[in-house]
Amino acid sequence: IELGRHGRSRSNVWHYAGVNAFRAGRMDELRSHPTAKPVALVADAIKDCTRRGDIVLDTFSGSGTTIMAAERVGRHARALEIEPRFVDVAIRRWQAFTRRDAVHAETGLSFDEIAADSAASHKASSYHG
Repeated sequence: IELGRHGRSRSNVWHYAGVNAFRAGRMDELRSHPTAKPVALVADAIKDCTRRGDIVLDTFSGSGTTIMAAERVGRHARALEIEPRFVDVAIRRWQAFTRRDAVHAETGLSFDEIAADSAASHKASSYHG
């Protein structure tokens, strides 16, 4: 990867505040996913092995840290997650991080619109018993 040659050098010891460190928002992050990672740590790892504009693939997206880290350093994230609950967590975290709305590519509906529709459908189906 030749980090030093391109202006980035790093030892094999990395120092980042952990998700468990006392700070604002800590408890929400810990409740959202059991193994949330610091965005800064993942962002630096992404910078070490990609170039601006590259695609970063995360096949176990979890709480979406890689998505936010890629956004922070000018890369394009592609993410997969098998657990629907964590997909929702990742989208909500990305929206809070970027202050933008996630939009479904096929329908054009925002994540919040889809979530509201899903909640209404679930509520309606629970009354049919």
